[in-house]
Amino acid sequence: MIVKNEQAMLASALETVKEADEIVICDTGSEDDTVEIAKKYTDKVYTDYQWEDHFAKARNHSLSKCTGDWVLIIDADEQLIDSFSRVRDAIKIAEEKGCHFVKVRTLAVDGSSSNMFPRIFKRIPEIKWYGPAHNYLADESRPIPPEHISDIVIKYGYSPAHKLDPDRTLRILSESFEKGEASSREIFYLAREYYYRKDYRRCIEFVNKYNENPGWRGEAAEAWLMKSRCHWFLKEGEEARLACMRAIYTNPDFKEAFVLMSEMNYEPRKSKWLLYSKLADSKDDILFVRDMSNAYK
Repeated sequence: MIVKNEQAMLASALETVKEADEIVICDTGSEDDTVEIAKKYTDKVYTDYQWEDHFAKARNHSLSKCTGDWVLIIDADEQLIDSFSRVRDAIKIAEEKGCHFVKVRTLAVDGSSSNMFPRIFKRIPEIKWYGPAHNYLADESRPIPPEHISDIVIKYGYSPAHKLDPDRTLRILSESFEKGEASSREIFYLAREYYYRKDYRRCIEFVNKYNENPGWRGEAAEAWLMKSRCHWFLKEGEEARLACMRAIYTNPDFKEAFVLMSEMNYEPRKSKWLLYSKLADSKDDILFVRDMSNAYK
């Protein structure tokens, strides 16, 4: 775990993983009681890392302090919902299958969004963190490593610490882009930062840059959906519908794109698009699974 100024959230997170064989915490410059709280749960609290606006570097530093065969990564604003015995069971299955990663479901506290991420992994030199923000794990020894998909759940909330530096992710990704170092994945998330800020023109600009070299289909479909919403908010209906069609073309099972298309059309097209949305289940190639319970009301 890497932390900074997480006194409000840290104890709740650590309570859920206190049965782990070891807990390793890398503090990146806290000015509150984070370190003192961490020391109540583990003697492996490190304060030797100087923050560099690069999450992968910080995570790799914390990884270098681990000694176990397998690692579970969790953030201070998250909680492991399952017992730790189930984590050990998932690791055992992964070992038997020859997998280096175990995917778990990350779920928003309010249930509005979820995804599957590799949060448990074998501690070998070939597996490291990459990316300055929205970092990810990769196995240098296997281009497409096999993964065990578990039913373990980690719930995440929103840490008050984010308010201390609300533009951190935008700053990190912008700097990476300006240096010419940003991957297509980072350009996607840079577009999303502008979307969050309702700077729809800038969001469209970076989605277009992303589309010059798009990533996997789920991410690409999400980019088109984001662009569609931007055009819609800018009252550019035709451009919005065209972008939404590209999202559907990229992933014909993208329920949210069909729902959006219904919202952007009048009857009788509206009802037809809504009918199509009921046939889509968003099971494959989906980057973010969001709550669609109100889509048909």
